[in-house]
Amino acid sequence: MKTLKTKITSISILLFFLSVSFTGVSQSSSCNTVELKTQSKEFLKPDFRYDASKTTYLTFLNKKQFKELEVPLYIGEKYKLVFNTAGVPENVDIEVYTKKYEANGRELLFSSRDSEPTDNCYTFEPTKALRRVYIDYLIPPASGEKSSGCVVMTLGYKIKK
Repeated sequence: MKTLKTKITSISILLFFLSVSFTGVSQSSSCNTVELKTQSKEFLKPDFRYDASKTTYLTFLNKKQFKELEVPLYIGEKYKLVFNTAGVPENVDIEVYTKKYEANGRELLFSSRDSEPTDNCYTFEPTKALRRVYIDYLIPPASGEKSSGCVVMTLGYKIKK
């Protein structure tokens, strides 16, 4: 009798782990980071050179969420940020600020709500010389089941003359 219970328990655990692993694969399949990064780099041409990219993975739950990203910049260079949202199943608002979330007197530099994307990509060129910018991802509640995806931020630069 113990052997049968042990076998049933072992099979149940195995099936559970298999279902969890396949669920994880299906959720992240919409986020092909290599392809999204390649698409984003096209928006830097011809004036800007690729510097870096950051993929932010998002999970849409039944509540609003917030993620912030700090991007260091060098004074003396002109920058262009490209946000590729093709990897998210829901609309995510993107905002760029001069200071982090908790800081007083932070200034909004860019909001995706005020611009139209081209091929799921938003672009922003800071006009001020800044040492860093803060990117806020405002994640809405899931409209259905829990889902996930990613936003790829690509940074390009050109040296001011």
